[in-house]
Amino acid sequence: MNNPKLIIILSVLFLFIITTVIVILIVKLKKKSMLNKVNNLDIMKNEILSIPLQNEIDKALEYAKGEQLGEKIKNYSETYNNLKNTAFKEIDDSINELEFLANSNKKQDFQDKYNLTEIELTKKRYLINHMIEELKELTSYEDKYRGIVIKLKNKYRILLREFENNKDLYGIFVDTISMQFENIEKRFNDFEIVINENLYNEVVLVVRSLEGMIEHIGAVILELPDILVLVNDLIPSRIKELNETRQSMLEDGYTLNFMKLDYNFKEIEKIENDIVDRSKVLNIDNSLIELKTILEFLDSLFKDIEMEKVYKKDFDTTSTSFNDRMENVKKTLSDMNSQLDDLKNLYGLKDEDLKDLEDLEIKYNELVKEYRSLIRKIKKQESSFGKFNMNLNELGISLKQIEDNLELTLKSLGSMQDDEERARDQLEEVQQLLKTCRRSIQSINIPVVANNYFVELSEANEAILEIIKELEHKPIIIKTLNTRVDTARDLVFKLYNTTKNIVNNAYFAENLIIYANRYRDINDVNKVLNKAEIMFYKGNYDGAVKVVLDILDKYESGIKERINKLID
Repeated sequence: MNNPKLIIILSVLFLFIITTVIVILIVKLKKKSMLNKVNNLDIMKNEILSIPLQNEIDKALEYAKGEQLGEKIKNYSETYNNLKNTAFKEIDDSINELEFLANSNKKQDFQDKYNLTEIELTKKRYLINHMIEELKELTSYEDKYRGIVIKLKNKYRILLREFENNKDLYGIFVDTISMQFENIEKRFNDFEIVINENLYNEVVLVVRSLEGMIEHIGAVILELPDILVLVNDLIPSRIKELNETRQSMLEDGYTLNFMKLDYNFKEIEKIENDIVDRSKVLNIDNSLIELKTILEFLDSLFKDIEMEKVYKKDFDTTSTSFNDRMENVKKTLSDMNSQLDDLKNLYGLKDEDLKDLEDLEIKYNELVKEYRSLIRKIKKQESSFGKFNMNLNELGISLKQIEDNLELTLKSLGSMQDDEERARDQLEEVQQLLKTCRRSIQSINIPVVANNYFVELSEANEAILEIIKELEHKPIIIKTLNTRVDTARDLVFKLYNTTKNIVNNAYFAENLIIYANRYRDINDVNKVLNKAEIMFYKGNYDGAVKVVLDILDKYESGIKERINKLID
């Protein structure tokens, strides 16, 4: 009983010991990791302090010439001393505090402090390295700026030579440009003065000034000839050509008001005058771009004018077709209106039956107003023919809708006349067919005609009379007329089929009895034939055929099937 309990107790105790050992190990490992980080920061601090900034300061002080340069180097020395005596002592304190936090196992506080300390060390390293670079530049600034000035002088000489060789390209601006070259030459002399007097701050300013002046005069030498060509030659010649083209088009009936040429020419003149005024002081910023834009704009005006000719040609062609179509619609509407009273009287049409035609007239009149408005705009040249073409195409779409609807209306009204004509034609056809039925019955000599023939004949006659009455009635109700025609046609064809069946059956019955007479000496055949003759004279032709076929099949095997095949 006690052994299992003891085992459980020992197991739990063992597990507790293992867990405790693991936790202790983890804590020690984390503590070791934090101490390693502290050690790395201390190494980083020592590496930064070992940067030979003081050596560079001492070298610069030995080399320094002039009060300005010496003052700048002393400022670097004071900054470095402040770093060593204040900033790095604060960092030492932070490292000591981090070591305490690591030993106390305060992980979050440690991490926050560590991040701040690492950032400060990084900033100090950057500052020291930057000062070293600045000091190296200070100690070599004379060579550096003399090298820059030598390159600037070479560029200056090339530009001066370019100007001297092509003075005729610069027109009235030759003196201004020459004066600017003199100013640059004076600036080179200023450089020699400040470099010899070790005026470090002024050296930088003079060199930057030289760079700007040479870059500016370079742009002037490069762009001003093109500016002058554009202002004095290309743009005026384009404007002259445009004015000549406009005059020619005015004579051909164009006005080109929509292009606002005079306004655009005045605006161009303002821009040119401004560019010339600025050029007098060698201010040519964006001048070449502005003038090239003007030239492109003038070229686009030429294209617009050429396209206007094309658009007008298209408009003339389209408007001719449009006018013809409008006249056709007008004539059709007029013709229909002139026939309306006759149509109303003839077919009993009411105002609501003619609503579609009334709507078409309204739409047509609105379209006429829009078209006249467009013509007025064209006469005033309020827009381009390209825009007028678009307007005319839109009117063309509206006209097409009117034409389509008018065609449907014409078909609707025309169908009434077609239905009347069809009714008269079919009246003649059914009357002719009725006569054929009568002649067919009269052409054969049969003893009796079945009663259904006379019933159907009477019905067909009455239906034909109804057609005649409807055609004579004014106004004609087309729907009723069509019904009468369809009814009469169906009844006459029914009579025709009945007549055909009577004639064929009577003829077949008579000939079948004659054929069977060859077997009359046979007693049962004789009896059947007598019965068939009685049926024939009573008008039961189908019955006579059936009894004769049945008796014949007894003596002529297969005759019934053969005859049935012939009948089919």
